[in-house]
Amino acid sequence: MTVPQGPPWSTDQLEADRQVALGRFREERMREPLEDYLEAFDRYRSVVEDLLEMTVDLSIIGDVAVEVLSEPSLLDAVRYLAGPPISRDDLQVLTEASLSPGQIRRDPLLARKIVDTVLLGLDRNRFPWVTENREPTDVERSAAAMASAVLIASSRVMTNRRTESNVAQEAAVRDAEPPRVL
Repeated sequence: MTVPQGPPWSTDQLEADRQVALGRFREERMREPLEDYLEAFDRYRSVVEDLLEMTVDLSIIGDVAVEVLSEPSLLDAVRYLAGPPISRDDLQVLTEASLSPGQIRRDPLLARKIVDTVLLGLDRNRFPWVTENREPTDVERSAAAMASAVLIASSRVMTNRRTESNVAQEAAVRDAEPPRVL
C-alpha cells in the first residue's frame, strides 16, 4: 500500500495564493457599490414607514396582522421590530407555524400569534411609545423608521455579499487546476 505524499502545493505556492486571495478580497470589498446599500435603505425605510402607518404606529398591529403579515416585505419589517431581529427560521420555530401568505390569510389566530411573539422582543429603544402606551413624537417615528431601515438594509447587503462570495468561491474551486508537480 502506498502512503499519500501530501499536497502538490509548496508552502511558497500556498503563501503566494493566499496573498493573491487577500488582494482580490480587498479590491472586491472596496469596490462594492454603496448604491446597493442606499437602494436597500430607501426601500426598507419606505416599508417601515408603511408598516407604522398601517398599524397606527404599531398600536393596532394585532388587529391588522393578517394584512401586514401577508405582504412579504412587511413581514420582514415586522421581524425587525424585535431587538435583536428575529430570523424567519427562528420565527417559524417560535410560533410553530408557516409564514406563507396563504397560511396567514387562512388563519387570523396564527397571524396574531406571530405578531405577539415578535412584540415580546420589541426593541423598546426604537419604539419607546409602544411600551409607554402613547403616541410617538415625529422625531421618534422618524428615528425608528431610519434605525429599522439601517438594520434591514445592512442585513440584506451582508447576506447578498456572502452569497455572491460563496458562489464565486465555489466556481473558482470548480475551475481550479492543481499545480503541476515538477
